[in-house]
Amino acid sequence: MPQHKYALGIIGTGHIAAIIVNRLLACGYLSRDRIIVSTSRALKAHPLDVPVAADNASVVRDAKMVMISVTPQKFAAAAESFRDVVTPDHLILSLMAGVSTDRVAAVLARHDVAQPPSAVIQLLPRVIRAMPNLPFGLGRGVTGLFRGSHATRDDMEEVKHFFNAGGVTVEVEREELMDAVTAVAGSGPAYFYYFVEMMMAGGVAAGLKPADAQVLAAHACVGAGAMLLEKDASPAELRAAVTSPGGTTQAAMDKLRECRVAEHVTEAVLAAFRRGQELGQSVN
Repeated sequence: MPQHKYALGIIGTGHIAAIIVNRLLACGYLSRDRIIVSTSRALKAHPLDVPVAADNASVVRDAKMVMISVTPQKFAAAAESFRDVVTPDHLILSLMAGVSTDRVAAVLARHDVAQPPSAVIQLLPRVIRAMPNLPFGLGRGVTGLFRGSHATRDDMEEVKHFFNAGGVTVEVEREELMDAVTAVAGSGPAYFYYFVEMMMAGGVAAGLKPADAQVLAAHACVGAGAMLLEKDASPAELRAAVTSPGGTTQAAMDKLRECRVAEHVTEAVLAAFRRGQELGQSVN
């Protein structure tokens, strides 16, 4: 097997790619001389302290694991720039929402002439699909993973170890569940931030200073999340422990039920799920 100069090459240097690189460097998982990224306009917004290649083909040629972090709509065009240098030795890591591993493999497949000369062998790359979220940068992220048809169990273990550098991983057995992972975990931080905003607004309406309301709301939510991870209890059980009959929390919960907040949140998650499916249908 060839010796690659870099452990990780990245095609697409947007926000999530920058978060991943900075986390890997901060926790010592990889040193800066083991990561290479492709040059792009996004680097101006998210500068990275790692080597930068002049083109995508150079990234792929020199890296063992290749992370594709472009938008689904730009994948076909990006693939044209490096398809010819993809080999069976590469492990392809796709961060593209809605793009199936079979689609990635098909687009990046190479066709080699075999013996007899009239025969053609299709070389399909090993692809693992991943959906990390923004808390990865703080070591508190969660990443959904799916192993494509040609990736091995060892490949998956390597990728799990990689993403565990920024939190925890969840492997799903059916690829269609990756859209659910995206809806719950990938988009989840946005739901949380929105809820904190609403809590802050309520606190300000009750007389708090905006800065104080943010501290109170943010720490209440983060603390509640920590308890959910550390306690052997369900969210419903923990909520019940906070809610005294006839108390302040009970009054709040009654209003949330009256406004059907639970139903609307569920509908919001399903809207994100369906959008992921639509993106996949448009590019697969």
